[in-house]
Amino acid sequence: MPLLLLLSSLLASGAAAKTVPAELGKEFRLRKGEVAAIAGTKATVRIVKFINSPCPKGAYCVWSGQAVYTELTVDGKVFDHKTKDWPYEVLVKDSDYTTWALLLVDDPEAACRRPNAGRLGKCLRGLAWRRSDPALCRKIDDERTRGLCLEDLAETLKRDDLCEGVENPTQHCLYLKAKKTGDLAACTRIVTRAASVRCFKELSTEGGGGPKSCSSLPAALVKECRESALGPNN
Repeated sequence: MPLLLLLSSLLASGAAAKTVPAELGKEFRLRKGEVAAIAGTKATVRIVKFINSPCPKGAYCVWSGQAVYTELTVDGKVFDHKTKDWPYEVLVKDSDYTTWALLLVDDPEAACRRPNAGRLGKCLRGLAWRRSDPALCRKIDDERTRGLCLEDLAETLKRDDLCEGVENPTQHCLYLKAKKTGDLAACTRIVTRAASVRCFKELSTEGGGGPKSCSSLPAALVKECRESALGPNN
């Protein structure tokens, strides 16, 4: 909801919210109960909750046990931790995980290009998937990562045309190429197990020979082909 409506709602409920001014690309401190208004945008940010149950010293934990959950509202639409297509990145730079957090709100692509944001290609690949945007894949300089990004979206969006931009396919686009040419041996080069099994199963049966067509492959690959086509117990 718009900022004024959000503030009115909070005031009506008896919880007066302090408005904190903030800018894109600049860090700001926020406490639970406060609302940050991002200058030049229709975006506001608030902290929903803190989690502060750190892993005991000497214990093995699957995660740190500390987190800050934020909620972004843009032009009336609310984005929380369950939403994948946030229009802005909300990064937690520091926190005591109890009362305050140091946040940074930025355009997602700009955030990927910031120092210490991690590998640019990996970041853009994740952003492309969240936004279902092939154009972001094409901004990746690394050929392999760019290809994986396009293969992700070719499968997710059911857009075979995206494979035209993949020079060395290894996943979904290689599966499509193998089906088109009937090249059963190409199934062995698919790196994702699900796509490889599907490739073997469909090409060995649709090719007319059924699992017997696996025998056309080199001896070392026959077992893999047959198990993929029929299952390991056949």
